[in-house]
Amino acid sequence: MSQPPRRIALYGGSFDPVHPAHIAIARAAVTQAALDRVIFLPAAESPLKEHGPEAPGPVRVEMLRAALTDYPWAEVSDWELHHPGPSYSWRTVEHFHRDAPAYTEWFWLMGVDQWAQLPRWQRWQHLAGMVTFLVFTRNGVVAQPGEGVRAFFLSGEFTGSSTRVRAALKEGGAWEELVHPEVAGIIRRENLYRIPN
Repeated sequence: MSQPPRRIALYGGSFDPVHPAHIAIARAAVTQAALDRVIFLPAAESPLKEHGPEAPGPVRVEMLRAALTDYPWAEVSDWELHHPGPSYSWRTVEHFHRDAPAYTEWFWLMGVDQWAQLPRWQRWQHLAGMVTFLVFTRNGVVAQPGEGVRAFFLSGEFTGSSTRVRAALKEGGAWEELVHPEVAGIIRRENLYRIPN
């Protein structure tokens, strides 16, 4: 008897730090796209960002695992952190394809801003041949379908950003309610994002 397909999404990003909107997006993807699993992939270096993450990779992994303990469908992989240079999505997907059963169906979870930049991604057509894109909205921007690219558009507006968390920390503003309590504890312990004395 043939195995039923497993539906797995890869969710790349800096997660610097992870915040509730990241999790809300993944939960929406699980529900709306009937996913079995979401694999969070903190990037070593984003090819389209001028600056790398502020928090070290292992600490970002620890924060993700702390924030995701209550979600059995969530997994954290540090694979990209062990490969120097920019974290190219096609390379990551190839790695997971190699190690997975043939009946696995792959998805790539991304924001509408990344969706608009997809033609700038290295080997994006190759990536598009391996995954279905799951696209979530931000700031009211409506995603447009791409010709010849498999995509599913998640409903809902997801607010919150890592930039906001870091800015609140640097400016001495209220920040703890912007992250999971255990993530807040890690940020304090590691003195991340220049917490004022």
